[in-house]
Amino acid sequence: GDLALAQGGHSVVIAGGLGLRLADHLPRSGFAERFVAKGRFEAMMSDMPVRLITHPQPGLFGAAAAFAERFT
Repeated sequence: GDLALAQGGHSVVIAGGLGLRLADHLPRSGFAERFVAKGRFEAMMSDMPVRLITHPQPGLFGAAAAFAERFT
């Protein structure tokens, strides 16, 4: 949350091996509450979407999607 706030992010995506390892733990970890708890920025942070990508090869999946969009 701090990094997204400091960099002016509009959303957060957790992907790759980290996403796969955290998928079961994240809902019970208190992550969402700590992510939003940013004092005067709490309303802004609560509107910021957080996505978890669990595909084992998200880069390859994205490259294939981009290729298909361009060449089909």
